[in-house]
Amino acid sequence: MGQKVNPNGFRYGITKKHNATWYADKKDFASFLLEDHKIVEYVEKFTREYAIGNIQISRNQKNEITLKIHTAKPGVVLGESGSNVKKLSKDIRKHTRNRKLKLTIDVVSIDRPETNAKLIAEDIAVKLENRGSFRSAQKQAIRFALKNGAKGIKTSVSGRLNGVDMARTEGYTEGEMKLHTLRQNVDYATATARTTYGALGIKVWISKGEIIDGGKK
Repeated sequence: MGQKVNPNGFRYGITKKHNATWYADKKDFASFLLEDHKIVEYVEKFTREYAIGNIQISRNQKNEITLKIHTAKPGVVLGESGSNVKKLSKDIRKHTRNRKLKLTIDVVSIDRPETNAKLIAEDIAVKLENRGSFRSAQKQAIRFALKNGAKGIKTSVSGRLNGVDMARTEGYTEGEMKLHTLRQNVDYATATARTTYGALGIKVWISKGEIIDGGKK
């Protein structure tokens, strides 16, 4: 069996919170969903610049949107006197083609960036784009994650590694990684490295222990 289930989708609504929380009538659902997609699509362009680890969207009954940006560089996202946030909210309104969009941006600091799967995947991608070794990039990420409190980590890089003609996948696993149990708190993310030989796909799984009694333990 392939075991190709997405670890995030497998856990949403059970041991992992959804990234979008809101309710809508049938007539509004499609437009709200498309609007969410456009917002996330635009903010993800700044993933490397702002070190964005996660994006969460919530709407209230008045359709006021709260966008939470989890970042390792809150000062860079905010800018001088909040100038970057103001520009970002203005650009999001332009991108969604909705000038009346009621948008509030909250910047949340990530405590341990070394154990955030998205940031690790992007870090590996940057090293590969700078012609670094895919083996040493993965091993370094694994070493940092385990040193900073991760229970286990698994990485995978796919594509034309070192420019060879035949594409292949190489990865490493260290520590515990129980992907088949829902109570295992797994952070999963992907990234793409645009190299001269083509695109390389990067996947990162990080185990942060087990969730027992609904997160009480």
